[in-house]
Amino acid sequence: MTSKTPQFDLALDAYYAALELDEKGGQWRTCWFSGERFYVRPEDIAFYKEMRVPLPTLSPSERARRRMAFSPGYDFFKVASSATGKPVISVFPPTTPYKIYEHQYWFSDQWDALSYGRNADSEQLFFNQFAEVARDVPRPNLNTDSSNINSEFTNNSIFLKNSYMTYDSLYCEDMYYCESGIQSKNCMDCWVVMQSDTCYRARGDHMFQCFFCQEVENCLEGYFLIDCKNCERCFMCSNLRNKKYYFYNQPLTKEEYEKRMRAINLGSFDVLREKLVDYERLKQQAIHRGILKEHAVNSVGNKMYSVKDCYWVYFIYKSERVAYSIGIWGHRDCYDIAGGTNAELCYEFMTISSENNYGIKFSNFVNNSRNLEYCDSCHNCRDCFGCVGLRNKSFCILNRQYGEDEYWRKVDEIKTAMLARGEYGEFFPPGLAPFPYNISLVTSYPGYDDLEEAKRLGYRIEDISEQSMGENDQNIVSSHDLPIDIKDVDDSILDKIIFDEEHKKRFRITRHELEFYRKHNLSLPRVHPVIRMAQWRLNFDLRLRFFERACARCGKMMQTTFAPDRPEKNIWCDECYANQFL
Repeated sequence: MTSKTPQFDLALDAYYAALELDEKGGQWRTCWFSGERFYVRPEDIAFYKEMRVPLPTLSPSERARRRMAFSPGYDFFKVASSATGKPVISVFPPTTPYKIYEHQYWFSDQWDALSYGRNADSEQLFFNQFAEVARDVPRPNLNTDSSNINSEFTNNSIFLKNSYMTYDSLYCEDMYYCESGIQSKNCMDCWVVMQSDTCYRARGDHMFQCFFCQEVENCLEGYFLIDCKNCERCFMCSNLRNKKYYFYNQPLTKEEYEKRMRAINLGSFDVLREKLVDYERLKQQAIHRGILKEHAVNSVGNKMYSVKDCYWVYFIYKSERVAYSIGIWGHRDCYDIAGGTNAELCYEFMTISSENNYGIKFSNFVNNSRNLEYCDSCHNCRDCFGCVGLRNKSFCILNRQYGEDEYWRKVDEIKTAMLARGEYGEFFPPGLAPFPYNISLVTSYPGYDDLEEAKRLGYRIEDISEQSMGENDQNIVSSHDLPIDIKDVDDSILDKIIFDEEHKKRFRITRHELEFYRKHNLSLPRVHPVIRMAQWRLNFDLRLRFFERACARCGKMMQTTFAPDRPEKNIWCDECYANQFL
């Protein structure tokens, strides 16, 4: 097959011919950001050759930082639409340099992203040219589309209905303060819930009426569970399989279980606080598998389900030959991906809640597209380079339309020049991040919250003040002064602004969540929802570090993501865990 970029291919072949590899066929490199040494495996080099890209110059952890810094965190702001002048809710702060359109307007035919196109000059630095296009093309106030119904305060999500402050979710309904939900409904304060209904502060799949649960599967009416499967009506239990009416890991009769449950009032903040202390103690004492995985063949990572030949992956489902990636479903032959479903032959791609992508490189929030490089916020496109905000387009460079032959000639020139200058081959540089680093998603993860370090690396830090909620002193109530029991909360709380004393942030209680708390007899939260959501990530390290620990049962040394200083001490190897529970 004749190359469409012959000059670039010759230059890249010369690059690979000059590489000095070790006896295994790999190479040790030093990250030019962090100074960290990292190894490029022979399998990695084979992938990079297939993708026609040079080897990375950044370590996997710094590559992850770059991608996640291009995604907004959990904050919403009120800004004026540049299209209509109307106030809109946006993930971009009022200080943003971009023009912001309502997403309904942004997806309409009332404007044309090609009108912002410009000529590409291969002799000039590419990212300077791209920055001009990225600055001028309007951005949607939210990363969403017309599939969402009555779900304005949501982001990075599609096919939502009646949801609020929900992120990175697909095909969900009545979700409040949730992240990474798939085919779930009636859930609140949940993270990574799949095919679940009526859950609160839970993580797992196929759950119904599960409250304060983690790593739970096929459970019904459970409270404070950790690593339980196929259980029904259990309270404060760990490591159960196929059990019913268990209380603090002890079996009870149906009558005795129901009697004890009636005596527990989780609508009382004091009682709930006591039970949460018990739950933390339970999690520390529970048996934990060193690596969470199911049907993971020849794979290295954590939280891997039905995967094969994957390496250094996290929260990955039904995928093959994927490396250095997080939060994906149905991917094949992909490296350095964050989010999305059903992608193939993609590399260095930030794409939460998108689907059906092929051959995407070094791009951000691209959906249902093929063969794009260095593109941002493009939908249903193919064969584009350095474009922003395009829909249903092909053969475009810097938002300018070309014929097919001219397109490939220009791309060949640009990529060859970029490779020679050391520009080509990795994700956008930090200076092009659309959000201030301090409100980006990456700061929710351990190891990435040092703002001074981020600033040194070139990320933008901004002092963003909390916006007024129209409050006056009579409307504000301290989180310390909220009623102890949900039964004592009347509808006047809906007119109040709660001040989270610990985190110095204001929030409101909505009608829907108040009814949820009342129906399920749950105490009002005292912590701002953005803080509550960020807390889910505290024990999930994007850097995916592994530690040598002895199995607590057999003593054999094993690799695990549980650091030695973690409070959980009962960590078992795969063999011991499988013999006991699988």
